[in-house]
Amino acid sequence: MLSREQKRTIGGYALVLLLCVAAVVAANLLFPTTDPAEEYLEQRATTADDVLGLFQGKAKLATTEVKIRRMGIYDSDTRLATINPTNWKIGRRACIMPVDITIKYGIDMRRMTTGNVNLDSTGTVRITLPQPEVIDYDVEMRTDRHELVTMSGWLRDEVGEQTMQAIKNKVVSEVLADTTLFASLRTEIQSNTRSIFGSMLQQMNLKPVFTN
Repeated sequence: MLSREQKRTIGGYALVLLLCVAAVVAANLLFPTTDPAEEYLEQRATTADDVLGLFQGKAKLATTEVKIRRMGIYDSDTRLATINPTNWKIGRRACIMPVDITIKYGIDMRRMTTGNVNLDSTGTVRITLPQPEVIDYDVEMRTDRHELVTMSGWLRDEVGEQTMQAIKNKVVSEVLADTTLFASLRTEIQSNTRSIFGSMLQQMNLKPVFTN
């Protein structure tokens, strides 16, 4: 059992602790602390440069990476044409090989300027986005000989590295010119970009309107 003196001492400590907590709460209510960066942004009006900086700083969100494998065909008679076995003859050489391509496709935000951003006094911001395009691409340089199918006529060497590079170049040019491939990607990129960046602009208390 605690003595009366001990109880009085513990009670005194509890009262002091309670008063300290009350003082801290009151100080926070009377003198709230603010983040200097947030306070600055609240006081400063958003500009077209701020909107442009947002788009260029988050440019990766407006792109997608596509990996494509296409079969390249080489025929020594017709040069990169379809092989017709019925027309095969001595001395003819052919090769079929897979070509792996990685394409970065999307909206290149480096093409945006403040001319693409129209911000009025009501907080409505009209943005004109550049058209989606192939931003970059890369071709797998190493050729796996196990995946290579060659057909060589009498007294002809196997297909060499130079020919395989020509096959890759031909396939890449055909893929990049394939409008059907990029039609669906274009719609998806435009929709995703407007949705993602529109949400960010709303968090900045702006009303985004995307125009073509």
